[in-house]
Amino acid sequence: MPLTDTRLRALRPNGSRYELPDRDGLTLRVSQRGIMTWAVTFRVQGGGTVGGTRRDRLSGNKRRITLGEYPLISLAEAREKALAVRRLARAGTDPVETLRPKPKAVVRVHDLIERYATEHLRRNTRAAGDVEKLLALHIAPRWGDRELTSITRTDFITLLEEVRRPAEVTIKSKRGSYKTTRGGPGAAAEVRKWTRAMFQFGFDVELLPDNPLANVRNRDRLKPRDRVLSMEELRTVWKAASSMPYPWGPYFQLIMLTGDRRGEWANARIDWLTPDRSRLEIPASEYKTGKPQVVPLSRQARAIVEALPAPEFGPYLLSSLAGARPISDFSGAKAKLDALIMGEREVALTPWVVHDLRRSMATHMERLGIAPHIIEVCLGHTLKGIGATYRHYSYLAEKTVALQVWADELAPEPSQETIKCDLGEENVRDEEAA
Repeated sequence: MPLTDTRLRALRPNGSRYELPDRDGLTLRVSQRGIMTWAVTFRVQGGGTVGGTRRDRLSGNKRRITLGEYPLISLAEAREKALAVRRLARAGTDPVETLRPKPKAVVRVHDLIERYATEHLRRNTRAAGDVEKLLALHIAPRWGDRELTSITRTDFITLLEEVRRPAEVTIKSKRGSYKTTRGGPGAAAEVRKWTRAMFQFGFDVELLPDNPLANVRNRDRLKPRDRVLSMEELRTVWKAASSMPYPWGPYFQLIMLTGDRRGEWANARIDWLTPDRSRLEIPASEYKTGKPQVVPLSRQARAIVEALPAPEFGPYLLSSLAGARPISDFSGAKAKLDALIMGEREVALTPWVVHDLRRSMATHMERLGIAPHIIEVCLGHTLKGIGATYRHYSYLAEKTVALQVWADELAPEPSQETIKCDLGEENVRDEEAA
């Protein structure tokens, strides 16, 4: 007699294991403790064995497959599953092989890094390249081949402690080798920020059951940088940069003259320049604030821009591949600049980073009497109010004057500055030609 829901609800353990048949080979097995499990028996058509009965020779031995427990699987669901198993068997397909869960492919950390870069960073983050380098430098060498689900909170804390300790390393490249320092509290904070975000992405796309790094906090309270280079230090940097060939010499000097962020001149394209080379107009899609930024070029900056070699194979003004790709290897270039400064002074400057040039410009502009709000717009900071949203050329005249005052303070004799460009050739531009 087929089973019914009423009969199933009334079943109780009786101290021994027993089975209740239903139909289509479906049975319910009741254990001594009352655990009820569905199973179905079947023979695979064409899977016969040698010897035995005629049925055995045609369809093989009777076999059983478990379907799950009652009441998690109801009577109706069990019957559907049993019919599916029997249909497969009659068609000559082994249901055990077909219905067995396939083992999941092992996902490793380097797989997550690639998906995170492709599906998130490159679509949504302006600094995608920098984040990818960070992960390639600190995460991939340590964890790349590890199974993703094996990473624990303790692993992450240990890794951050390693990154937190600065270490001097030697970098080898096609152009030679140089020493630089990697790691430190700032690097650890960035690694923590982006690795946690990457593992959250892994959870969101169901590569992880949870984010094991979610509650790891930053153990260093980083103080905002306040390094301001003196005018004597800035002129030393300027002189050292003037002895560097294209693209790095012009790059450092343009940053010093305009106060722009590192990536803005690194990614500058020839079509961002106005025809008269008086302004660099950065589109909103390429600027940190998401709004367009107009950068007036002083006479000194125009002289540098006009001396740049024309990009032949791409749009980028500063490139090691004739415009095909923007410049990279900022750490190597900074190390070479520091070495040149050492040659000028016989002693290194107090440690500084490229972003300190921007802060230094703002500080000295204030000393020169330039109004604070004009300094803010020169730096590309967003002003509040509706005017800041719609007036792309806001304070253009004032910015032009302010940046020229600053350029005259930094490099008062542009006609005497030597700007090394393509293939190291020296191009001297006097002020009248500019």
